[in-house]
Amino acid sequence: MTPDRPMKLRFAPSPTGFLHIGGARTAIFNLLHARRHGGRMVLRIEDTDVERSRQHHAEQIIASLSWLGAEWDEGPFYQSDRIERYRERVHELVARGRAYRCRCTVEELEAERAEAEARGGQYRYSRKCRQRVIDEDDGPYVIRFQVPDGPIRFKDHIRGDVEFEGDLIDDFVLLRSDGNPTYHLSVVVDDIDMGITLVARGDDHLSNTPKHVLLFQAFDAPVPEFAHVPLILGTDRKRLSKRSGATSVEEYQSMGILPEALFNFLVLLGWSPKGDREVISRKEAEALFDLADVNHSAAVFDLDKLIWLNHQYLQAKQPADLVAPLEPFLGVPGDQETLLRAIPLLQPRARTLREMAEQAAPFFMAADSIEYEADAVKKHLKGDDLEVRMKELREAFSALETFDTGSTEAALRELAEARGNSAGKYIHPLRVALTGKMASPPIFDVAVLFGKQGTLERLDRMIARLPDLLAS
Repeated sequence: MTPDRPMKLRFAPSPTGFLHIGGARTAIFNLLHARRHGGRMVLRIEDTDVERSRQHHAEQIIASLSWLGAEWDEGPFYQSDRIERYRERVHELVARGRAYRCRCTVEELEAERAEAEARGGQYRYSRKCRQRVIDEDDGPYVIRFQVPDGPIRFKDHIRGDVEFEGDLIDDFVLLRSDGNPTYHLSVVVDDIDMGITLVARGDDHLSNTPKHVLLFQAFDAPVPEFAHVPLILGTDRKRLSKRSGATSVEEYQSMGILPEALFNFLVLLGWSPKGDREVISRKEAEALFDLADVNHSAAVFDLDKLIWLNHQYLQAKQPADLVAPLEPFLGVPGDQETLLRAIPLLQPRARTLREMAEQAAPFFMAADSIEYEADAVKKHLKGDDLEVRMKELREAFSALETFDTGSTEAALRELAEARGNSAGKYIHPLRVALTGKMASPPIFDVAVLFGKQGTLERLDRMIARLPDLLAS
């Protein structure tokens, strides 16, 4: 970039729904490229589509970007606040002969299209209004851009040098008959006014870019560089959609994915640092990322890989740092001291915050609220001497002066050996008594978390319910 044109990128979503995972990746790529090269990033909300844009979607997009850590330096700016600016600039093009008013009716345009199809050719507007003199007071009209003949070339950081034939591009509409700008007009006017030097967006916008290049030139403005990021595919190799999995950032947040893990995953979706690393911090990515290194082919969204990566981040966190993210998933109020003690037991097993909360649920239940999984009952609560075994275990635990992992395990194993049983005949029913589940963190750690009194209460409850449990 020249000194008078410092690098500036922008992320410009349309608020017609939640933040799509592909849009989130584009925002991250913009941010990282700006940080790598000392540039800035603008957040612009492109809400001129009055029929589809919603303010609550704009707020959700902004909230999702903030949660993800895809920060911006300027904005958010709303296109709906700049309508008069777009009208002002389009009339400049009309005055300079680069755009013209068109009064062709829908019926006329459909007739042209039908005629083209009957000839077996591709439809293009006849441009007949180029030769008409239409005043502003002559009734409803649109304003079309007068596309010049000749090739249109631009530099793309990912695709290299790109060329389109100008005679294949229609005289596209800039201002609708209701006075609202089209996407092409508003985006170019904004990019000029905001000093955007590099436009990085999904490659579904590639066909729009030659139109935008022509508009920059018509406004006598510097043409920015471009980077068209390949799309994200589902594992079925089709464009990522609801049928192939969750598509919005909010859905992954609700699944219990950490923002750092999703950020890391999206960074590596189409780009990779040397050495094929799977875990990379944002700071490291800022020092290494460049749009020129993004893969030319589409990336495949692998949910299993995201969940694996999330597990790595969960394991690496300090327990205190997981309390706040975990609390919304618990569903029941729990004291933070118990949660802090439970988290280290859950980190090795849980892949998401939601899974961690489900595994933590027994720690916040009263003894008489424990529900016993049918599979756990069927597999582990059996044997004619089960009640005797559990009562003896309760007595062994009750006699302990020190109730820690070492003493509880020693007491159980000594009892098992004295009775000629395997330790498993006590461990598995104990797990059912304490958690109601087939699986749990190490059961002696769980017992210590409940404390002596809590462990005895849970044993008492299960012993009392054994007749009903074994009969069901």
